[in-house]
Amino acid sequence: MDIYLVCLIVGGGLLAVSLFGGHHGDAAGHDGDLHDVASWFSLRALVSFAAFFGLAGVLAGLLGLGGAGRLVVALVTGLGVGAFTALAFSVARTRGEVSGGAGRLAGRTGKVIVPPAPARPGKVAVTVAGQIEHALAHSDDALRPGDAVIVIGTRGGVLDVKAWDGREGL
Repeated sequence: MDIYLVCLIVGGGLLAVSLFGGHHGDAAGHDGDLHDVASWFSLRALVSFAAFFGLAGVLAGLLGLGGAGRLVVALVTGLGVGAFTALAFSVARTRGEVSGGAGRLAGRTGKVIVPPAPARPGKVAVTVAGQIEHALAHSDDALRPGDAVIVIGTRGGVLDVKAWDGREGL
């Protein structure tokens, strides 16, 4: 089995899981902008690169290209799609269409799924841009499943939430 087929299977599989498995954020957890080099190496961009590098390499091989020609086609395609993916998500994040991290959830409301305890975080569901995002959460309030909460910040990447009764003031 060659490297192109492996990249197509692994990258394509991960891409399919991310497309059909729901949105759970970017595992890289990085909230970069276009000028931040690390934002170009997000998990989404790397998976897109691998899938399309593999696809282009396999197709180039089927068309009779070999060696360097096949590698160039695969690299150009993979880098192009990976860069486009990074750019598209960066633009969407700056427009508020995609959650860029837990810090951007401050002020959002949600519901408790698993109540937090003093020794461990719980889990809450928060709606962002029409999608429900599940996130770990700490709270000083006694919460039960189904309780409404408001996100007041983050601590170590985990949401800090308080009980919310629907009124504007906290």
